[in-house]
Amino acid sequence: MTKAFMKGNEAVAEAVIRGGVDLFAGYPITPSSEMLEYASDHMCDIDAEFIQVESELAASTMLSAAGLIGRRAFTTTSGPGLALMTENLSNMILGRTTALFVVVQRAANNITPEQAEYNYATKGLGHNGQRGYAIAPSTLQEAVDLAYTALDKGQELECPVLLMMDGMLGQMEEPVEFPPYKSSKISTKLIPPTGCKGRAKEDSRSMPRPLSMNETLEDALERHRNDLYLDQLKWLDEEVMYEEYMMEDAEYVIVSYGSSARICRDTIKMLRAKGYPVGMFRPITICPFPEKQIAGFKDRGIKGVLTVEMAMPPMLHYDVRLHLDQNIPCRFYNRCGGNTVDENEAAEAMETLIKEVQ
Repeated sequence: MTKAFMKGNEAVAEAVIRGGVDLFAGYPITPSSEMLEYASDHMCDIDAEFIQVESELAASTMLSAAGLIGRRAFTTTSGPGLALMTENLSNMILGRTTALFVVVQRAANNITPEQAEYNYATKGLGHNGQRGYAIAPSTLQEAVDLAYTALDKGQELECPVLLMMDGMLGQMEEPVEFPPYKSSKISTKLIPPTGCKGRAKEDSRSMPRPLSMNETLEDALERHRNDLYLDQLKWLDEEVMYEEYMMEDAEYVIVSYGSSARICRDTIKMLRAKGYPVGMFRPITICPFPEKQIAGFKDRGIKGVLTVEMAMPPMLHYDVRLHLDQNIPCRFYNRCGGNTVDENEAAEAMETLIKEVQ
């Protein structure tokens, strides 16, 4: 292991490089630009390609093309840039190709932290309503660990991976440990070009061909979309990741993720010091969402839930409410506009909920 004291953006870029990437294609955007700058200096360490392109659309197009030939690519952006990548993200999901998108989220008209892209990352990437794999670290070490394996996970699941950070994690500095370098791994499931002279007309995963004279093109596409949906349903059992903090005897739960969950650890300690049996449930994968675990709060005797996030309107909150037993009160405490959540205000919100239940 290599130890270092680094800024979050730079640490994540180093982790992806060590994870065996072939290409970085990106366009600078605050608060993620240091990742591009770091990649420009260090992609050559593994004899990989770095390209600063003219726009986020161009970056996502290059990542899509790299995925089509089985290579491993990544980029970094923030909310406005992610919006420009929508079409290529949609096509990558339908075509079952992968790339890593590191999203350092920010407030709408500001460059300070927010968790404003939650709905985008979890409710459908683009115009086809499909989903990618979205993970949300709460510390720089966790960001390094997730980034290091993200390209492998993307090839395994055959979908784009979104590493959902925010400006707080991207800009802060912490000690981290890096795993060793590993080689790139070319996907064995390539999508060959079809329809050209001298090439066999093979089935394309992004635009499947009818399997018989009785199957129309529309039927073939419907079959493809249904198969994709069923494969992603398996994620709920096989790919969900989460962390529980002081949940063994908890009667009240804070549900939070990313930087907000990091801050809420202090909230839990403050409430415990006052004698309140409060714990925290932190989704690490926000897509797939830990639906079954949230639904299981009823069987664990949970009396009330408070969601905490940096977004307005609430986003995580409504996913929790959707899967939580409706007899369990669920309230939210949020900040937005670049204001991070405050541990004292979160504690006050939880105390209000506890008094309401009692």
